[in-house]
Amino acid sequence: MKTELVAVLDSPGFTALSIIHNAAANFPARIYANEDLKLTIFVSELNLDQSMYYSISKTILQWAVENECELILSAAGMSLASQENAEHIKEGEEQLYAVGSSREAVKRLAEAEIPQLLQGSITGIPALLLNEGKWLNLDVIVLLVKVLKDSPDFRAAAAVSEAVSKLVPGASCDIYSLLKEAEIVEKNLRKIRIEQTNRDLGIYG
Repeated sequence: MKTELVAVLDSPGFTALSIIHNAAANFPARIYANEDLKLTIFVSELNLDQSMYYSISKTILQWAVENECELILSAAGMSLASQENAEHIKEGEEQLYAVGSSREAVKRLAEAEIPQLLQGSITGIPALLLNEGKWLNLDVIVLLVKVLKDSPDFRAAAAVSEAVSKLVPGASCDIYSLLKEAEIVEKNLRKIRIEQTNRDLGIYG
């Protein structure tokens, strides 16, 4: 999607970090927008301390209200402990669930045919966005996706991207490429695991 940088988030509490892309420096927390789609994307490469969660969620909500955003989307991971667990996700089993803060948000999920989480818990900034959305009657949706712990998970990214494309008219992503990346990563992880097992057993080939 064609977007332009419209704002940055900065704080003395953030890690001193500059993200270099195409030989240019970037703030680690940025806001991009696509005027035609009326879509805004918050991007962050920061590992935030938990003490920052509340103020950042408040800042995001305040910005969304001031700019008359009708829907706030966030995502959180449901961690799979190992590659074996990831491979045991059955064909057709849901990889992604969602929670809505309002009746309208729940209606959007139903219309998009995205399964809703009936029981569970959410942590971090997505949880605060959801709670504040409920309190202030703002439409907030949190997408919960199964992710492989401590590994790049392109399959999870594809699941989130597909859900966003259903919820935001005009938004799209090259999901096929993400899934191809997922196959490569999973294949390499399987190879590494086999090699590690062989070393543990004293088998060398």
